[in-house]
Formats: sequence, C-alpha cells, structure tokens
Amino acid sequence: MRCVLRYCGILLAAALAAGAASPEEDAFLRPVGRPPAAKAQRRQGGESLPPLPLPATPLRRSEKKHPPAPTTLIGKVIWGGYLDYTWPNGVVTRVFDWNMVPADAQQLLRQLKARSGLEYQASSLDLGMLSGDPSEVPVLLISGGRRINFTPEERAKLRKYLLDGGMIWFDSVVGSPFFLRSAAEELRRILPEAPLRRVPADHPVFHIAKSLVAGETNRDKNRPFELEGLFLGPRLAAVISPVGLGCGWDNTYPELIPSATFYRAGAAVDLGVNLALYAIGWFDSARRYAAGESGAEPDAANPEQVPFAQLVTDGFWNSDPGAGERFLRHLGRNLKVNTAGSVNYVNIDRAELSDYPFCYLGGLGNFQLSDAAAAKLRRYLDDGGFLLINNTMGLSEFDAAVRKLVARLYPGRALERIPENHPLFTRGPYRFSDSGFSAEAAARYPNERYPLLYGVNDGDRLTLIYSPVDLAGGWQQVPRPGSIMYTPEAAGRLGGSIASYFLTH
Repeated sequence: MRCVLRYCGILLAAALAAGAASPEEDAFLRPVGRPPAAKAQRRQGGESLPPLPLPATPLRRSEKKHPPAPTTLIGKVIWGGYLDYTWPNGVVTRVFDWNMVPADAQQLLRQLKARSGLEYQASSLDLGMLSGDPSEVPVLLISGGRRINFTPEERAKLRKYLLDGGMIWFDSVVGSPFFLRSAAEELRRILPEAPLRRVPADHPVFHIAKSLVAGETNRDKNRPFELEGLFLGPRLAAVISPVGLGCGWDNTYPELIPSATFYRAGAAVDLGVNLALYAIGWFDSARRYAAGESGAEPDAANPEQVPFAQLVTDGFWNSDPGAGERFLRHLGRNLKVNTAGSVNYVNIDRAELSDYPFCYLGGLGNFQLSDAAAAKLRRYLDDGGFLLINNTMGLSEFDAAVRKLVARLYPGRALERIPENHPLFTRGPYRFSDSGFSAEAAARYPNERYPLLYGVNDGDRLTLIYSPVDLAGGWQQVPRPGSIMYTPEAAGRLGGSIASYFLTH
C-alpha cells in the first residue's frame, strides 16, 4: 500500500510540475510512435497505477514453478512532469518526462541477451527509494526531452551512487538541447570536481563488443558516435548521449518532433549493448576504486626512502588513483626498494624536482605544460632526472599529447623504440619472453614479441621512457575490459625493471 501511495505522490508532483516549461521545450515531449487506434487512452502504455496485489494462492504440486527473475541491471529513473497530447482522431495520450519510450530499456536488454547470452532486467526507480548501493542497480537510465532539475537531496544520493561504483546514462531520446544542457549542468552540480570530457573515439566503450566508429541517424547515414563522459579514475562513470538512443532501442519513430535527432535501430542497439557490457565488465573495477586503497598508512619521512613523484598537469593527470601506491608496494616487496609508500603530487612550476630521482606522468586525453614548466622539466632531465610517462588505457589522444611534449622538450628529436637488447631488458631484475600484453593490446599490436616502450636517449642513458600500453592498469590488478594494457604480472615486472634502471643510472 505504501508503494501505491508513494506512486500517487509522484503523479501529484508531476501534475504540479506540468506546464512549467516553455512551448519550445514542451515541443520535445510528445508521444513517440504512431497514434493508438483504440478508444481514448489517458496514459501511455505502462503508465497506469500498478494494480494492488491479489491474495497469494499457493501453487499446487502439479503447477510449474517460475524460475527466479533475472538480476536488475538498469533502473529507469522517475523524474519530472507530464503532458497530455490530443491526436487528430481525438485520442489523448499522457506522456511522462521520464518515460517517453516506455519499453526502451527492456528492448535493449532483449538485444543484449540475444547478442551476449547475458540476461538482465530493467525496472523503474524513484530516487527517493534509491539505496545508493550500485550492486542492487548498477546502471541508472535518465531519459527525456525537457529539462531535468534534481533536488539537493537527489543530487546527494546520485553523488554517493557514482562514487560507490554506479554508472548513469543520460539519454536525450530525441536529441533535445534542453535535456542535454540540463544533464550537463546536473552532473556539474553532482560532481563539480570531475568535469565532463568528450569520450575518445578509441575508448573501450566504443569497442568492448562491437567496434563502433559511425552509425546511422535520422539525419545522417554515417554520423560519428559521440558521448560526453564523466570519469572517476579511469572509469567512465556517467555518459550523456547528444543523439537519442531510446527510439532506436524500441525501433520506433518520433513523428511528432520534427527537430528530433536520434540513432536508427541498428546504431542505437550497437551503442547500447556496448554501454551495457562496459558497465558489467568494469563493475569490479568500479567497486575497487570506491573502496579506496586498503594499504598501510604512509611511513614518516625518511631521507633514505625513494619518493614517488606524480606530475600534475592541466589535463586529467590523476587518471588512476592508487596505482602509484600499489606500484611502490610491489617495489618494496619484490625488489626490496625502500620506498616512502605514498605518492607526492608535484606541480612542476612550484616544486623542486631535484628532490626526486624520477617522476611519473600519466593521464587520459590531451594535456599541455606551460613554457616555464617545460623548460624546468628539461633542466631536471639534463641534470640527471628521469621521467616515466604512462598512457592510461592506451588511448590515442594522450599518445598525441605525449609526442607533442617530447617534441617541445627535445626539438628535432622523436621518441625511439627501446630495443630488446637494451640494458633495461638485459641487465634488469626480470627477463621478458613475450610482450605481456592483455588480449586487447595483443590485438592492437599483433606482431610484438616483447614489451613496447619508447624513450629518449641523452648520451648513454635514457632520460625519458614512454609506455603507450597501460602499466598502471596492471598495477591495479583489476579487470579492465577493452583496455590496451599489460597484464598485472607483466606490468609489475616491467615497472620494476624501469625503476631499477632509473635508480642505477
């Protein structure tokens, strides 16, 4: 009974909210699909109040028992108001902000089962009932055509949900600019410390099941796929699709919205299945980051300890929180290196780089250094320092930024492949009989037979080493489907060899 009363409360709040939007905004909230031929209906399919439960009747022994329901993957968030639309034939359809395409999530999960064999279910979800535990509902789907406006309490719940490992999909259904702008603003309010970024075209979410480059929309036969994303560490925690997905998932057409922009069924399902498999495959990693590092507290400062300096840039420089600490513990356990156990985050402009025998730079996406910072870093390298650069998930945008940085640090020179017979491999603590790549990295670099590293030589020593294949992901020792990375064992061994080279040269 409480659930029914709460649902009535939601409808009442929706009724009070109805009509608050401008006519231009309301034009993006219309029935999706053809008009019903039956007598007038007051609500879209699936929108009537849920029936009260009937008295339970025990099954007779001869009756077949139903298997348990599949696990919930997607919770479709109830929000906003509604509009009543009258068709030319007099039929009235009530359209809710949150449910323009009532069967979108269910149809997507049917396609997921057909393609992968994985069976999940979707359910509607009132944010007031959200527990905040992503293991109950790993993905929240927020869809619509008009502006979203969450309350401070709802934003707090969504923040906790994301930080605890959940994923949120914002689907504009028909490419509504009102929904898109409000979705971006809500994410800025929910997690102001994590700015939205364009998801790179070679990110795992575009390739985890089917490699996606472009898809058909109602306006373009071959439009490049695009998502705006919010990253927590290396994990894509929230996405906004500027092109509608729900119409394609349900294979329906928003005839009443002339300015609609949406993916056709094939493209929408391809991207939706990739999103679902990404959420499933990265869930363990998401929970690891949510739990935080469980290692010992950093030791007190000791001049005999080797410090670990991670450089701060204007880009997404801390793309793998905790990886440095795990790497230091590996060095301490396996190579008996007396490390400080914690990472120092170093701003090049303000820090004394000579305090550190080597520095680490990682990231996702583009970054730049100021002229003063680049000059200071070059002096540090010339004076005997070392720099290790790691490409989180092995993405091309960061790779391009690294090569531009090297060209600024060493004009007229380029990164060179570190050969198999280099002392880093032949005189280090480990030997390598293969590349140590993950399956995805092996597919990207099919002919490699030993680790892929590039460097810059200054006389007889390497001053800079760049790994285009992700080392830190291996240090974390959690699954990262779709990532171009080293296996955990190979990442530890290769990192140990690099650190040993730096400390002995």
